[in-house]
Amino acid sequence: MIAGLLNRVLGFILRIILVRIIGDEGLGLFQMVFPIFVTCSIITTLGLPVAISKFVSEEVAQNRYRNALKMFKISLIIVIGSSVLLVSLFVKNTDFIANNLLNDNRTNHILLAITPALFFVSISSILRGFFQGLRVMTPTAISQIIEQIARMTITLLLLLKLMDNSLKSKTLAPAIGTSAGEFVGLLTLAVIFIYYLPQLRKYRDNRKAESTMTILKNLMKFGIPITIGKIVASLMYTIEAMTIPGKLQQIGYSVSEATSLYGQLSGMVLQLVYLPTIITISLSSNLVPAISESLAQNNKHAIRKRAQEAIRLTFYFGLLAVSILFIVPNEICDLFFNHPQSGDVLRIIAIPAIFLYLSQISGGILQGLGEPNLVVKNSVIGLLAELGLIYSIVYFPSTLAFQIITLAIGIRYLIIAFLNFKSISKFVKLKLPINHLFIKPILANTIVFLTLRQIYQIVNYISSNPILSLGTSILMSSLFYFSFLVWTNGISIEDFKKITK
Repeated sequence: MIAGLLNRVLGFILRIILVRIIGDEGLGLFQMVFPIFVTCSIITTLGLPVAISKFVSEEVAQNRYRNALKMFKISLIIVIGSSVLLVSLFVKNTDFIANNLLNDNRTNHILLAITPALFFVSISSILRGFFQGLRVMTPTAISQIIEQIARMTITLLLLLKLMDNSLKSKTLAPAIGTSAGEFVGLLTLAVIFIYYLPQLRKYRDNRKAESTMTILKNLMKFGIPITIGKIVASLMYTIEAMTIPGKLQQIGYSVSEATSLYGQLSGMVLQLVYLPTIITISLSSNLVPAISESLAQNNKHAIRKRAQEAIRLTFYFGLLAVSILFIVPNEICDLFFNHPQSGDVLRIIAIPAIFLYLSQISGGILQGLGEPNLVVKNSVIGLLAELGLIYSIVYFPSTLAFQIITLAIGIRYLIIAFLNFKSISKFVKLKLPINHLFIKPILANTIVFLTLRQIYQIVNYISSNPILSLGTSILMSSLFYFSFLVWTNGISIEDFKKITK
């Protein structure tokens, strides 16, 4: 979580600089390419990082280290092969992707510049999945921090060099920076793995490992649904990148205006919404192997307890985050991006964003239960609902089109979260105490609504400093929020101990 927080802060700083140098149109071009990159990286890994995390944790729980290492080797060989194949195909088809899928030939050079990252990120994900299966999170944390620092440094150096060049040239900087950062991250993980390998070999048991075909079958049986699920999730962003600008053009916006609006939504507003996922992603990364381990031991009580704790912490942090985004959205967008009008869009998606965080944590629970196919199914239903709303904008006044598109994304979050929890209830009967989980944080949140705006106005009146005003108001209202939860025993000392373990 600490690594995720630092990464998001660094990434956010880089995003602020990008907005001010390449503008919302340049950011829109890069954001159109990025979902394609993510989708391809999912295909190359075949869902094996999550499969490795799950199965290695199960093997280690039974002291079958020999089998765990063999699973890792097979996964690594498969991903290296699939990465080489897909990267080759990707390079040959960047023209087609730019002109026929993204409908903007300015994205061609960005696609080529980001291609090397496909290979590096695929190998890194297998190493991270292996370490997470061992319940060793430090290698992932260290590599992510170093990767982000490298990405940020190289991107900024390139931007400095290309400052006087065209927009098309300047958009190369974040793409090249992504490739370079992934390479440095992979090198870091490789060094850490070499350090850990002798320690792992000491624990190799005398039991014969399963056959290669058996391991391959198990990995693919679990990994392919994961791949489909992640592709669906990624396709949400890919389809948005292809559909939203096109639909905006269809109702009268120019290419430049449509690209700029998409840049505001995906490059500014959604980046703010995704900030709290630092917590949900870190919780989910731990949750998959933890629940898999409990499942291997047939300990339903432990599964229920771990799931409920993760849901409760997600709701606590998520509710505070969406409240802040809802109360001072224009001030946040103005401070970070010098684009206060984006705050109107941020306010629309702020409240449904709580369901994004809950859908992520509930998806992690289902994967730990060995049901990635249900995550796929629920994601598809949510995506179809979103697309239906996006396509319906032609029947609404053009002035409401962008707001409806934003709301459609929020509705997708809500549907997926609801369906995920419904699926979980078929396997584990979660006992979610209304008082502890909902009433206490909602009462604490009322304090945030009563104090945040007032504190901001008072500090801003005294200092006329927007950074000080926003920082002080968020810090103080958050302090009131958590103080109330601690006072009412919504958050206990045990919670703090569990987070820091």
